[in-house]
Amino acid sequence: MTPTNPPLGAELRDRREARGLNKTELAAHLGTTAVAVSAWERGDQQPGDEHAAALVELFGEGERSA
Repeated sequence: MTPTNPPLGAELRDRREARGLNKTELAAHLGTTAVAVSAWERGDQQPGDEHAAALVELFGEGERSA
């Protein structure tokens, strides 16, 4: 059986916490709100292209857990 990647929201939360950032700090870095970050982490919304690119730059793309 092939392992599956965690949902984007869980991955975002894990990476944010690993960096020692709270939602407000991550939001400030990205130029958005903590409410938006929370919605991404819950899976209620997806980050737009600009925010997704900033997340990749901040957290890296190839480090996703397996």
